[in-house]
Amino acid sequence: MITLQELKALNEKGFFNGLEKVRFTDATPAPLTATNINMPAGILASLAPQVVENILAKRTADEALGSKDKLLDWGDEKYFLPFVEKAGQTTPYADNSTPLASSLNVSFNETGHYRFSAALIYGDLQSEQFSKAKIDYANTLLRATTEAIAVELNRTAFNGYIDNSSNKMLVYGLLNNPNLSNYVEEATTFEAMTWEEVMAFFAKAIKALVKSTGNNINGQSQIRCVVSASAFATLQSKYTSLGISVYETIQKTYANMSFVPAVELDDVGSNSQAIYFIGESAVGGIDKTTTQGYSEIAKMGNVVPTSNGYTQNVSAGTAGALVFKPTFIVRFKGV
Repeated sequence: MITLQELKALNEKGFFNGLEKVRFTDATPAPLTATNINMPAGILASLAPQVVENILAKRTADEALGSKDKLLDWGDEKYFLPFVEKAGQTTPYADNSTPLASSLNVSFNETGHYRFSAALIYGDLQSEQFSKAKIDYANTLLRATTEAIAVELNRTAFNGYIDNSSNKMLVYGLLNNPNLSNYVEEATTFEAMTWEEVMAFFAKAIKALVKSTGNNINGQSQIRCVVSASAFATLQSKYTSLGISVYETIQKTYANMSFVPAVELDDVGSNSQAIYFIGESAVGGIDKTTTQGYSEIAKMGNVVPTSNGYTQNVSAGTAGALVFKPTFIVRFKGV
């Protein structure tokens, strides 16, 4: 079971809310149950490790964007996304000289805050039936609800969310982020290429990153390659003349390149598969190129009794896929 100390650590990262209202000693190792917890985010049954694992498990979007960060509070309507570039020049040293000033040029784009919920509906009859099968009914419900939340967070990170009332994008995903350059269209898929042509494609992509980033990213840099799951399977199953898979050959050539296969890139329009090259560098004063911004990922609502059980909402909030350094990303489709 989850101890108070463990849950406090999770709460500090924004995974739960209202923990400050829990009233029992730090030394108490007991699991959190309905009888020893007092918070508006009340969790009725004991919080099993599997539920927390459901909430914290890395999804494809977390790996594609590199991280998930708490950047909003629940009441915030917008997040202001900074773009930073260095400005300034140096001058030769002299005791009586005044150097030219250096500063940061900062501009901001704003994005919305997409909040959504899933309902947990507990029924007394089902609870009794599950107990006959020796299955923790309340835990099963909570796991299913948090899984639905996690799936929607992942979907939004790739595809964004269109506000129903305005029919405009409230938050953007990686695939439709307006700050990114257009896709470079390839005439030949990985499947139709020879292994030499695949290697030539990767060399071309790295050259494009070098140019786009002003040589701040190169073949030795940390590069995240987010690739269509189908195209990734092709890289694994295509072999060189020495009997080594193209995937292994690429890893040996670009030792700091990591791969994230994603089914979300299997069709980015016109039945085209896509691949993204995301370079990571601290240049510009911001460490990350991309992240997924959120406010809450498991905000438990109030318990509402019903005639034969109860309901409880689980909510989350996200700013979608945030791109701090668009020039550090190049993308291709048709692979």
